[in-house]
Amino acid sequence: METRDIEYILAVAAHGGIGRAADALGISQPALTKAVQRVETQAGLPLFERTANGMTATYAGTRFLERARRIQLEYEDGIKEMLGIRTGEQGILRVGYSPSIPGNVILGACRQLVRERPVARLRLRRRLARDLLDLLAAGELDVAVAPAPLAASSTGLAVQPLFDDRLVVVADEGHALLQRRKLRLADLADQEWLLPEGHITLRQQVDAAFRQRGLPEPQPRIEIDFGSSSLFALMQGTQMLSIANEGGDAMQHGLRVLPLGVEELDLRRNIGVISREGAYLSPLAQRLTVLLSEHSR
Repeated sequence: METRDIEYILAVAAHGGIGRAADALGISQPALTKAVQRVETQAGLPLFERTANGMTATYAGTRFLERARRIQLEYEDGIKEMLGIRTGEQGILRVGYSPSIPGNVILGACRQLVRERPVARLRLRRRLARDLLDLLAAGELDVAVAPAPLAASSTGLAVQPLFDDRLVVVADEGHALLQRRKLRLADLADQEWLLPEGHITLRQQVDAAFRQRGLPEPQPRIEIDFGSSSLFALMQGTQMLSIANEGGDAMQHGLRVLPLGVEELDLRRNIGVISREGAYLSPLAQRLTVLLSEHSR
């Protein structure tokens, strides 16, 4: 097998057909067809099957593609490492971070890194944690600063712990429930909410907590993707409740934490610097990890 065949096989899977993949690669369709056949001959099994919409991976092809992607990422890591040896710390560092990470941690660390390394360049992506993990797996991020997933090692991820935090229920400073000394989850069952969409992990955690106590799930008046903390401005002067980082951006919009104990709603998290397990981390990535740890303290 030629090493370039891996790129060809991945392109066919990504584009769903020989014609589109050949155009994207800038090679002829017969050449790409021969490459696919060459790999299938060595594998001894068909990797793709033709459908009305193009080509889809077989069961064997799906397994092969998983390994092919890892090989491609390992090769790219090798090139990055050689570049780092040759040029020192020059290069681009691709960093993703969750919207719920305190700005003084991630932006403070990046600001210091830029001051220390005048030739360094950063590409920042602010995404939900699930999206960040997908980008890491695809090799589109070097590191992500986000809540650490459970059993990270089993998903091919490595986590450098930074700090523990907790998400809390917040309300406008004029909300009647703020006058109560202690609340139970049942006290929130009939309230209006501003919450993330149902497929987002945080929303699922909140819904599960209500179900476990035999309460109806919250019915949000507004559903958001939590892509921007500025959306908390929608709660000003209303009776809506929401979930936010304790001491985070929500407090800048006049919101306050409800006196709801962790025994009622446990949203504690472990925040860390996440990377692909075994991936090459450039000197820039290593230095940013140190700075993030310092700013977390």
